[in-house]
Amino acid sequence: MDGLLLAGRYRVHGELGRGATSIAYLAEDMAEARPVVVKWLFPRAARDPQVRERFVFGARAAMAVEHHAVARVLAVEEPPDEPPYIVMEALHGEPLSEYLERHGAISEPVVLMMAREIAAGLVAAHEAGIIHRDLKPGNLFVLESSGAPRVRIIDFGFAKDTRDPDAGPNSTNLVVGTAQYMAPEQVLADPVDARTDIYGFGMVLFRLLTGHLPFDLDPGVDLFSHQLFSPTPPPSWLAEHIDPELEQIVLRCVRKHPENRYPSMQAVLDDLARHAAGEDISALPLKREPDVYKPKNLSGREAAESLAAYFGTEAPPPPTSRFDPESEGIRRGR
Repeated sequence: MDGLLLAGRYRVHGELGRGATSIAYLAEDMAEARPVVVKWLFPRAARDPQVRERFVFGARAAMAVEHHAVARVLAVEEPPDEPPYIVMEALHGEPLSEYLERHGAISEPVVLMMAREIAAGLVAAHEAGIIHRDLKPGNLFVLESSGAPRVRIIDFGFAKDTRDPDAGPNSTNLVVGTAQYMAPEQVLADPVDARTDIYGFGMVLFRLLTGHLPFDLDPGVDLFSHQLFSPTPPPSWLAEHIDPELEQIVLRCVRKHPENRYPSMQAVLDDLARHAAGEDISALPLKREPDVYKPKNLSGREAAESLAAYFGTEAPPPPTSRFDPESEGIRRGR
């Protein structure tokens, strides 16, 4: 691939890495005299219509968002009879997941800076009609910097475009996302909106502040039961030093019923700014009590009933501020 010229302007220089369905190359945009990354779908993956469509659709969704905290997709190319490829800005750094492996929990000032940047990027995405649906450390990128870490949102492969709800491979109500960061409506394949990203954002903040997830289990019945029925424990249960107001912001993001979460990502960003300025955050009482999720569709109701039976309860338990240290999946140190 070295030396290959794509679309008459992108000169490939060498491989950067490969995943399950694609391979990334460092390249040079000859027209703009700048480094770029070319991500090419493997031929075998390109033969799967859904994988191919998701690859292209996610890239076009990212192109619709213009914000410095969202990694820029510069071009989407679909050569005839060849796998598609996308051209992205070259970022120097590492995924937040790898950053966390090296650092563990992150100091609150740094978390607050990261949180405000991620939130601002999500505001821009939501204003463009794009819901990410897979917020997690692996889809956030920490840039190399001599100062405070800067973060970019990447990989819109599971995005939903609210401007055209019937478009794309993720338009149907399927379970998509990463289990540990899923909102209850995602677990049950119910319709999603911007508040679904707010939940995922809250889970990321929990991970940043504590170094752990609240329900640290492999995907399966146990995890999904906790996601649906167990109130999220306060981050201070795992890291006692956390500022109470920052903790409240996290817990308001991860409430079970979407109407009990922040109404928009802008409202989250506003509270983060108030907290950073030393001001009181907004009041956000529960609109629905108890804070439990009510499935919207028949398959969701059936799934919730099955999980409730497995969990040993006929109905989701009411929220509580008491947490059993021996409760499966929410132990200290996991």
